[in-house]
Amino acid sequence: MSQREPREERLTGGDRRLTVLAVYPWREFWSMGEKSGAPSFHLSITSFPKHGHELHALMPGDPGLPREEDYHGATLHRIATRVEFMPECGRSKLVQHVRILFAFLYWLLRFVPAGYALARREKVDAVFGMGAMGAIAGFVVAKLAGVPNVTRLFGTELPQLSGSRLRFILRYRDILAHQAPASYYVMVNDGSGSDAMALKYGVPPKSIMHWRNGVDKVLYMADRDGARLAERLGIPKDATVVMAASRLHPQKHVERLVAVAPEVCRERPDVHFLIAGDGEEMQNLREQARELGVADRVTFAGALTAPDMAEAYGLASVFVALSDRTNMGNPLNEAMISGVPVVVLNSGTTADVVQDDVNGVLLENEDLPSLGRVLVDLLNDEERMERLGRRARSDADEELPTLEERQAMEVEVVERAVRERERGD
Repeated sequence: MSQREPREERLTGGDRRLTVLAVYPWREFWSMGEKSGAPSFHLSITSFPKHGHELHALMPGDPGLPREEDYHGATLHRIATRVEFMPECGRSKLVQHVRILFAFLYWLLRFVPAGYALARREKVDAVFGMGAMGAIAGFVVAKLAGVPNVTRLFGTELPQLSGSRLRFILRYRDILAHQAPASYYVMVNDGSGSDAMALKYGVPPKSIMHWRNGVDKVLYMADRDGARLAERLGIPKDATVVMAASRLHPQKHVERLVAVAPEVCRERPDVHFLIAGDGEEMQNLREQARELGVADRVTFAGALTAPDMAEAYGLASVFVALSDRTNMGNPLNEAMISGVPVVVLNSGTTADVVQDDVNGVLLENEDLPSLGRVLVDLLNDEERMERLGRRARSDADEELPTLEERQAMEVEVVERAVRERERGD
């Protein structure tokens, strides 16, 4: 089900106040600090109070933080622990996988009993399991409490790992999250293929809500020149800006863009690269730029708030995304709705959104060696950039819901699950 299907297929709102328990495995609601990074985690929590429902979020917290706290109308219930429940896995060594297994077992032993006790105390109507760990624990808690549960997943790496049986099995948390029974599965359509994995494990198609994230159209469709941000970051006033935005993780392959900076700058001395985002690869990327002799031509802006991101898109002439997993995340949505021409690697189901030379430039893996040439050719063709950017904005405006529409859809899924359980459906 897509967010742009006929109105009669859309979910309808509830008619009474619900009490919902969200089981949440992360310590924070923003991926790169408060108000920076993906807003979907924060919105999945705060949208319920905004729609008149009571939400209790069970989550880990550092010792010393309040055990209970109001958060934009939701009540946070923290279990004090230093255990990290969502460590990186991917290419981990044996010792890290042992740590992940320990964290998983510890999570179930601590959070399932705590979730059940909280569900009983607050007399919850539904459980909302967020992320792989939250989905698994949420299913068990809901089963014990006798209420429906809804799974909320934020993408998957499973399709990428299918070529290696061992690496695939080592993602048992994600596998179990797609298998744990739920009334509905709300999955972000970020091009990573969560819906395909759910279907593979026998989830009924009618239970899968596979939606792209919403976008703040008022913020990103406003025309901005980005001059204030450029001055703050020290970017020359007359620079032509090539931009990337993501969590700085090896999976995002931002180093591919930095690698072509010397080639692009030789042919276009006016070009400046802007990298927005923070993460473990920051130091490596800075060192790469220094080694290539382009440190003065690449600005690492760090994590930016949404208003600053809007300024950055206003400053950018081209947006680039080169991940092998998928390039359909929030930054692509924001760049397209901002009218910035995009150059993206065709990974995951990115081609469902970006059509080559129609609303962007779609690169195949074999095109990566010519990335620098592709960027220079695009930058030298102003008419083409204008055409691609104009079509990108039009398509994004048509296909993407607003943040408010998208979060209303999510709340309505939980409302529907409760109504169906009460009717005995």
